[in-house]
Amino acid sequence: MDLSPQRARTRQAILDAAAAQWCRDPTASLGDVAAVAGVGRATLHRYFSDRHALHTALVSDSWRTLRAMIDEADPTTGSALDVIQRIVTAMVHAGDRVRFLFAATEGTPSEADAGVAQEVDDILLAEIERGQREGTLDATVPARWIELMIWSTVYTGLQAISDGLIPRHGADRLIRRTLRRAVGGSAPQR
Repeated sequence: MDLSPQRARTRQAILDAAAAQWCRDPTASLGDVAAVAGVGRATLHRYFSDRHALHTALVSDSWRTLRAMIDEADPTTGSALDVIQRIVTAMVHAGDRVRFLFAATEGTPSEADAGVAQEVDDILLAEIERGQREGTLDATVPARWIELMIWSTVYTGLQAISDGLIPRHGADRLIRRTLRRAVGGSAPQR
């Protein structure tokens, strides 16, 4: 879909608004989404014909957004623990998108998004396994278990931000600290 810069910004505003609304209330109306996006409902419908079309587009866009943020975290540089910490930071910055994916897909991507979701899993699992070899992550715990702990802890942190329990600026550090204590290895921790 080749959009002008203005149309691309409008489309992105609608997607961002849908993520913000639907991660908090999956029953929020298209009118609510349009209001948060700062567009009329007719404008929303020019981009997305109905709720299903917007939902499908948002799931795909959320996976692509998360994947791009993980790429920006530079998963090829540094120790496994450093990389995992940057991935956690990327997940926290993806915020509503990660919460929406949890709510919308319950962790199971659609067939259309399976490839991107698998790339995200593969990057994270590779770093977990490297961390286990390096001794910074507990090698007696299955790598997949650690991956699930990361996802769950990030989601819990994002929910705590939404609930006002912790400030957004402190969430990243608290999530990383929780994970290090839960699955840290015998190597010295930072």
